[in-house]
Amino acid sequence: MEDDGYSATRHQREVGAGYFDQVATVISGGTASTLALKGSTEEEQF
Repeated sequence: MEDDGYSATRHQREVGAGYFDQVATVISGGTASTLALKGSTEEEQF
Protein backbone atom coordinates (compact mmCIF):
# COMPACT_ATOMS: atom_id res chain seq x y z
CA MET A 1 0.00 0.00 0.00
CA GLU A 2 2.78 2.44 0.82
CA ASP A 3 4.23 1.87 -2.64
CA ASP A 4 1.04 3.47 -3.96
CA GLY A 5 1.35 6.51 -1.69
CA TYR A 6 -0.68 5.31 1.30
CA SER A 7 1.01 6.66 4.39
CA ALA A 8 -1.61 6.69 7.14
CA THR A 9 0.32 4.00 9.00
CA ARG A 10 3.09 6.56 9.53
CA HIS A 11 0.89 9.63 9.96
CA GLN A 12 1.91 10.46 13.55
CA ARG A 13 5.57 10.54 12.56
CA GLU A 14 4.91 12.52 9.37
CA VAL A 15 3.11 15.31 11.19
CA GLY A 16 5.74 15.47 13.92
CA ALA A 17 3.59 14.31 16.83
CA GLY A 18 6.62 13.07 18.75
CA TYR A 19 8.40 16.40 18.41
CA PHE A 20 5.41 18.40 19.58
CA ASP A 21 4.87 15.99 22.46
CA GLN A 22 8.44 16.63 23.58
CA VAL A 23 7.98 20.40 23.33
CA ALA A 24 4.75 20.23 25.36
CA THR A 25 6.43 18.01 27.96
CA VAL A 26 9.34 20.43 28.40
CA ILE A 27 7.11 23.50 28.59
CA SER A 28 4.71 21.89 31.06
CA GLY A 29 7.45 20.41 33.22
CA GLY A 30 6.26 16.91 32.43
CA THR A 31 2.63 17.46 33.37
CA ALA A 32 1.04 17.93 29.93
CA SER A 33 -2.24 16.07 29.61
CA THR A 34 -2.74 16.58 25.88
CA LEU A 35 0.12 14.52 24.45
CA ALA A 36 -0.66 12.73 21.19
CA LEU A 37 1.45 9.62 21.69
CA LYS A 38 1.35 8.97 25.44
CA GLY A 39 -0.68 5.85 26.05
CA SER A 40 -1.35 5.32 22.34
CA THR A 41 -0.63 2.25 20.27
CA GLU A 42 1.94 4.29 18.33
CA GLU A 43 4.00 5.24 21.40
CA GLU A 44 6.49 2.36 21.06
CA GLN A 45 6.93 2.93 17.32
CA PHE A 46 8.26 6.47 17.66
